[in-house]
Amino acid sequence: METYSFYNVSVSLPLYTMISDLNLSKKVVLFAAFGSLFTGYSLAIIVQTVGQPTWYKSLHLQSVTTAPGYSHTTSIVGASNGVFFAGGTLGCLLGGWLGDRVGRVNGFKIAATVGIIGSAIQTGAVNQAMWLVGRVITGFAAGQTMAAMPTYFSEVSPPHSRGLMAGAHGSFINIGFALAGWIGFGSFFDSHSSFAWRFPNAVLGLWGICLLIGSFFVPESPRWLVSKGQDEKALEILCKLHHDPADVEDHFAHRELRFIKSQLEVDFALITEHGQWQLFTIPTYRRRSILGFVLMMGGQNIGVLVINNYNTLLYESLGLSNTQALVVSAAYNTWAAIANMGGATVSDRLGRRKALLIGYAGCIVMFIIATGLIAKFSENNSKHYAAAAVTFLFLYVFFYGAFIDVNQYTVATEIFPSHLRSQGSSYSLAAFFLTDVLWVDLAATAQATIGWKYYLVFVCLGIVHFVHLWFKLPETSGLALEEIDALFGKEKIATANEEPGEKGAIVEEERAV
Repeated sequence: METYSFYNVSVSLPLYTMISDLNLSKKVVLFAAFGSLFTGYSLAIIVQTVGQPTWYKSLHLQSVTTAPGYSHTTSIVGASNGVFFAGGTLGCLLGGWLGDRVGRVNGFKIAATVGIIGSAIQTGAVNQAMWLVGRVITGFAAGQTMAAMPTYFSEVSPPHSRGLMAGAHGSFINIGFALAGWIGFGSFFDSHSSFAWRFPNAVLGLWGICLLIGSFFVPESPRWLVSKGQDEKALEILCKLHHDPADVEDHFAHRELRFIKSQLEVDFALITEHGQWQLFTIPTYRRRSILGFVLMMGGQNIGVLVINNYNTLLYESLGLSNTQALVVSAAYNTWAAIANMGGATVSDRLGRRKALLIGYAGCIVMFIIATGLIAKFSENNSKHYAAAAVTFLFLYVFFYGAFIDVNQYTVATEIFPSHLRSQGSSYSLAAFFLTDVLWVDLAATAQATIGWKYYLVFVCLGIVHFVHLWFKLPETSGLALEEIDALFGKEKIATANEEPGEKGAIVEEERAV
């Protein structure tokens, strides 16, 4: 097996000169990250929307918790989350198919267009039905970008910095959360018109427009191009992504191309032998599918989006005013974004496995303490318990952002081989939305009826997922995408010859885990 050492890029395209100190692959990730920003913002905007009094008035909903019609309001709030995540599940599943069928970048364009349409309907909603339709469409687009971005980031990133670059997906999702928080807070001061909630929702369309424009300037995935027989175009992109001034003939890029082609020959031979459903019929791929699905499910079973999507209501239940709740919510998401970016910088050095285990352990401990403090507050309404509970929720999201969020998308993408990466990662990432269809939809009613006891479910599930990862998650950090295949059982692995002038070869290796 050959381990790669990738080089920085010395050539750049005109669009990227504004950030010329970064290599081309990192520039590509930064421009494509508008898709991740769209995902995060679309997930978070509901938090600020339900914190705006004029939203209730515009959609003819009762906002007073003691009023007779408030149960219908909680149903609509729950449905707003439920239909979004249902749409996201479908978008994830379709996004993987589109990525393989039309290409990674064309998939961005489709997702961006759908997102712009959904944002327009959501922003212009004049009744509850129109609002929910907009939420479904926006969720569908968010599911597409959720599946498409980490796959693309992994395929244009070198192994030694894939954690940082593929981790940009989680980082920009959190930046989207933070932006939604502060834009929602700023709009709150226009509390007498629907601008307070319509403008933040309209900004969602801006990220879709940025992604659509940017998709015309980023290169297609070289691995996808090779899978479609476009070797010359793939080589041209590889030379730009991984060029080294000392390697004037780009021998390294040629060798990388041979490595990709060799692995794809093995992969397509498996398709011929086992058919299109090999993701579920071949044991090694089935193990990866289960690991990816459970990993993404675990990130939500620990309760992060339930806390986030209802945190303004949670903070108000802890005695904060509406304005204070919006500020703390925005600060919470900003803190999560900072933690996420910090975690991305150490992901490759720390390792995916160790980081995820630290993250789960930290989240479980912090959530147990926070839940206990919320329970004590419900007994005596002490501000000291409320302040302590908020503090431990901030510590909870630190562990989630720095260690779980930044690594889960990378692992859920990189564990699959090239010919199944888009499809496999889309199934894994669909677990994110599918799980939250249940938890977030139930949260409004659960918090209104059983309160803090709802959080005990996530503490227990978090412990289960920690044990599962301890025994089932291998270390993937620092390995080439093709090399990761060797970690998942008896399988054929392709390698490339050492000399740039020689023809690539396929070497079959038997690996048992």
